[in-house]
Parts: sequence; C-alpha cells; structure tokens
Amino acid sequence: MRDLRTHCLTFCSALTTHHTGEDDTAFPVLAAEFPDLRPVLEELRRDHVQVAALMRSLETLLSDDSPPDRDVRTELDTLSALLESHFTYEEKRIATALDSLPPSTWTTPTFLNP
Repeated sequence: MRDLRTHCLTFCSALTTHHTGEDDTAFPVLAAEFPDLRPVLEELRRDHVQVAALMRSLETLLSDDSPPDRDVRTELDTLSALLESHFTYEEKRIATALDSLPPSTWTTPTFLNP
C-alpha cells in the first residue's frame, strides 16, 4: 500500500499542476481568442474541481495504514472514469483551438516563476 500511496501522491501533484496551468494560463487565453469555447472551458473547470475532490478523498483513504481494498478500488475506478471522460472531452473540444494559437501566445505561468 505504501507504493500505491507514493505513486498516488506523485500523480495527484502532477495532475494538480496540469489543471492549475490550464485554469490560470491556457483557459483564459482560449476564452479571449475563442469566446464560443467559454462554456466548454467552464465545464472543464468544473471537472477539475471534481477531480481535485476525488484525489483528496483518495489521499485521505490512503493515509490510513490499512484502507479497505474495495474502497481504494472504488475511488481509483471513479477517478479513472472521470479523467478518461474529461481528457476525451477536452481533446475533442479544445485541441484544434490550442493547436491554432501561435507559440508567442503562451506565457510562463506565475506558479513556475521563481
């Protein structure tokens, strides 16, 4: 269980950084350039909130020395299903818009600046 806890915390941290970057940098740029995508971007932000809640629940569950395997599997399955749906929707709805933006559009997110 210790390895799962370590991998989960690492994955959750990376995913949080990814979603924070989207919410703070990519989505505002897309909303400005493609106003018709605003409802899609709001839906993706709502997904980010749900994903964060599921990750907190999983982290809490894994903080126990012996969490019930069934509970861990349920949380992982739920998180996996939401992420699969989220990434598929994201790819279908905003990938073309992202690809059309010139590199000069992007700036370094403030959370990456020293």
